[in-house]
Amino acid sequence: MTNAIGSTTNLTPDALMSYCQGQLDSIDGEIGTDMESDRNATQVSQALQSTIESFQQYSNGVNNDPSTCSTIETSLAGVITNMQNTDPGSSQLGPLIQTYNNMVWSGTGPTTTNPYIDEAQFAPVQSGPCGDNTLSSDEMSTYLSKMQGASSALDSGSDMAMIQIQSLMSERQTAISLTSNLVQSLGDQANTIAGNIGH
Repeated sequence: MTNAIGSTTNLTPDALMSYCQGQLDSIDGEIGTDMESDRNATQVSQALQSTIESFQQYSNGVNNDPSTCSTIETSLAGVITNMQNTDPGSSQLGPLIQTYNNMVWSGTGPTTTNPYIDEAQFAPVQSGPCGDNTLSSDEMSTYLSKMQGASSALDSGSDMAMIQIQSLMSERQTAISLTSNLVQSLGDQANTIAGNIGH
């Protein structure tokens, strides 16, 4: 940024301001994009945390209960859909889809309400009977562990995004200061030249 501005010292004050405004607009665009991504990640993380809390009620397992199996499957599917819409490139999307498909196999089995998601890429692990509406405590422990790992990763990503935003804000402030100093310098030069005319 400093070198780019430094290379414009022969510009008129108006041209320099136009150039610097373009640089500030670029930084503002990055800040806006990062803030939107952080808001989306926070929303997904909160929804996932809520799902984890609901799963913890069934840490001892679910025994031949289609309603409960369907409810918790739908809850995780909602988080996945949200992530697909707001952050389709998330590294945590694949593990969550795999967890969901495994759960559907063991729980309700694939239904119109809770079909597999991207089955070709994330084929369910066919452990135990399919669709017996029973999830063992070991299975629930595995699902919870996978979701908690994804939640931690999302939180870490959000922390990194905030650091990036703070860095961009600092860069923006530096750019404003440099612009102000350069414009002031050009103004002083112009005043000096005007004052020397006729002497």
